[in-house]
Amino acid sequence: MITGPVCHNQEYEGEVFCTHCGAQLGGSDESPITRSFSKAQLMEQAATSQPAPVRPTPRPPSPGQIALAVDGAEASIILADKFEYVLGRESQGQVAPEVDLNPFGGREKGVSRRHALLRVDGRQLLLMDLNSANGTKLNGESLRAQEPVRLLDGDEIRMGKLVVHIYFNL
Repeated sequence: MITGPVCHNQEYEGEVFCTHCGAQLGGSDESPITRSFSKAQLMEQAATSQPAPVRPTPRPPSPGQIALAVDGAEASIILADKFEYVLGRESQGQVAPEVDLNPFGGREKGVSRRHALLRVDGRQLLLMDLNSANGTKLNGESLRAQEPVRLLDGDEIRMGKLVVHIYFNL
């Protein structure tokens, strides 16, 4: 076990990010997959942030699965057994993405045909915008195209105007 540098949470050897606060656990700061915060930034965020609204948290039915809870939808999309999933919308004559968001208003809400990529990397989940027309936001922050970021359980992903909450058990 290793101790996180910011919140001192205990993590398994080999983890890249703290599962509690998202800080990078040693290694190079030049990694293209970064989501680290200084202790001062975390304390400032905690002091100024408003409590999040309570929302039901759908859980994947078993380990190794990912649940996508689309705002306004009654059921979650469950993903399993793959290491990569393209999120987007199906279009005639085009290769369909693994996760078609058309049934949730994808086209009307500005989801590109190949909008974003989810990648399972060990025990972490990464998100990458695929040069989408209307952009991808993670918890309100715009992502740079082609730069993967680490997701945390319960994160909000906004593709165009479509809002999805992600829950996983890897």
